[in-house]
Amino acid sequence: MDFINSYAIVAYVAGPIARFADRLRNDLVPGTGHHAHVTVLPPRPLSCSIAEATEFAARLVAQFDPFEVRMGEVKVFDSSQVIYLSVTEGFVELRAIHDVLNTGILELKEPFQYVPHITLGQQLQPDTFRNSLELAQRRWREFAPAPAIRIDTLTLVQQRTNSAWHDLAELALGRVPAVG
Repeated sequence: MDFINSYAIVAYVAGPIARFADRLRNDLVPGTGHHAHVTVLPPRPLSCSIAEATEFAARLVAQFDPFEVRMGEVKVFDSSQVIYLSVTEGFVELRAIHDVLNTGILELKEPFQYVPHITLGQQLQPDTFRNSLELAQRRWREFAPAPAIRIDTLTLVQQRTNSAWHDLAELALGRVPAVG
């Protein structure tokens, strides 16, 4: 699939895990400008206006309460040789949001089963792949224990060029739990 002029929905990651993932990703694939995130709805073309897609997604996302995500271990998608940080806690919630969003005007028969994760390295050279994986695993072990990530907002993004994704709209998850 050509990702130019594609749209996706992501949960940006902040704090120590974002700094870890951004730094490691830049070390593995220098010049990667993507900020650490969990893709909730993978890239796809739109068959409607951005305003319609935003309204549709916002209504669906608002049905879900904010939740926490915890990262697991460094793994590899064998079919694509993508090195990623797995999700342990929050996996079910991310999967449910994905499944609800992948309906109606946003529906797409996706080429891969949805697996929530943070990408650490992709399009790596075959001769450096093993070293890159070992580096990612070692740094993650040294980083632990990882704090939880709170997911309360998703972002609709558009890829306009091969390397640049642009934020279009924030989508707030539903009720925010009372404090205290």
